[in-house]
Amino acid sequence: MKNFQLIILFLCAVSTASAQTVKNGNLVIGKVDSLHSKILNEHRKIWIYLPSSVSDTKYQKQHYPILYLLDAESHFSSVTGMIQQLSEINGNSVLPEMIVVGIPNKDRTRDLTPTNSLTGPEGKKYPRFEKSGGGEKFVAFIEKELMPHIDSLYAPSPQRAIIGHSFGGLTVMNIMIHHPQLFNQYVAIDPSMWWDSRKLLKETPSAMTDKKLLGKSLFLGIANTMASGMDTTKVLSDTTGDTEHIRAILALNKVIRNHSGSGLQYSYKYYKDDDHGSVPLIAEYDALHFLYKGYTANKPK
Repeated sequence: MKNFQLIILFLCAVSTASAQTVKNGNLVIGKVDSLHSKILNEHRKIWIYLPSSVSDTKYQKQHYPILYLLDAESHFSSVTGMIQQLSEINGNSVLPEMIVVGIPNKDRTRDLTPTNSLTGPEGKKYPRFEKSGGGEKFVAFIEKELMPHIDSLYAPSPQRAIIGHSFGGLTVMNIMIHHPQLFNQYVAIDPSMWWDSRKLLKETPSAMTDKKLLGKSLFLGIANTMASGMDTTKVLSDTTGDTEHIRAILALNKVIRNHSGSGLQYSYKYYKDDDHGSVPLIAEYDALHFLYKGYTANKPK
């Protein structure tokens, strides 16, 4: 029950964090941009991280991969810090320099759930889910307003990634299943696949057979949200609501592994020592290594 309560807390609330580097005497990590969304009928702030080479004349024609990051309040500092460390600071870079577009929340439950539902994984009704189901509008905002805005300001390469955790992971899976053309790389960390009686999970098998995922990549991070004494084998025979979160994710993993012919480049990892709240940091690190496995820096001299 304790693990389940932690999951619910993370579904509807995120913590604020900030990482810093020194610039002009101030501690900063990026900049805040904004745009008005006609689709969402609201003003949205966007957090932008740019690699240091954007100001270097040798890199003026560089086209950078773009990483879109959901729940920016919680993950922007850690993800941009890792990217900076692994792409710029070390002598032998293991990642390319890239632009990070963080999307802070305005109404998290509304935007990061693809359908309307009031029911939690244990079957209990939650009034806070009343405004859920705005996920398709949120995806339309990303595709038709945010992406064109970013593309008009910077020089992106065709390589686009998206990272999401919990409800954000559910959104990542919804985009991959129903809008696969938007991104090349997907990272779903402990996604809420139980949502709406596993509706999205049930839609996954058909999406794995139409070749739309050919050449795309997915990393799935799975947290240990089980009670003591339970493992990933024993939990499959459990029927209580407290284990529905991880059972739905394990079911997703099985579906994807059973459709290896889809052309999707897939990797997953179960983190037995991390719960729903601690898993994003280590999963993001592993995901970045998976997405750019074998990368060799090829920078102009």
